[in-house]
Amino acid sequence: QVREVRRGTRRSGAPRPRQEYPEKVVSVLDREGMVPAIYFLFSRKKCDEAARRSDQAVTLSAEHRQALSSAIDDALRENPSLEEHSHLAHLRQGVAAHHAGLLPAWKALVENLFQQGLLQVVYATETLAAGINMPARTTVISAISKYSDDGHRMLTASEFLQMSGRAGRRGMDTLGHVVVVHHPLEP
Repeated sequence: QVREVRRGTRRSGAPRPRQEYPEKVVSVLDREGMVPAIYFLFSRKKCDEAARRSDQAVTLSAEHRQALSSAIDDALRENPSLEEHSHLAHLRQGVAAHHAGLLPAWKALVENLFQQGLLQVVYATETLAAGINMPARTTVISAISKYSDDGHRMLTASEFLQMSGRAGRRGMDTLGHVVVVHHPLEP
């Protein structure tokens, strides 16, 4: 059971609704053997923040940690410009962010490591749901609504299906998991 955390107040003075922190959800997924996972959040900032907060959310065996470290070191030798990337420490812990605001070389590294099964969780915006092969045992959808150019709206059926359809690795899993995190402002 994950405990809820209060996050301050809104401008109206009313208490802000409680919401789970993504790293706590990921910690439960790790403990239940439901990783690797793609965790969909609806902003770049939230993806980056979740990756920073999740360094201790997953457990890596010594062998897994060594394989991940070797793959990252090989990639850095090929592309030394990534050595100073602010997310590198999180990547070495098996977590990453993936969104349009990141360098293409960094996104390619994250995709490659995830495809090899070396990353345990990738926090991504919904744009990841289309077109990239990133096999996950579990997908987590952080909310069933999002902000758009027209204001706050529910996800469309096709958006939900696109994200949830990432769950289950072809040829590896007999079952994929989709977790929808309850948001206090949603039914």
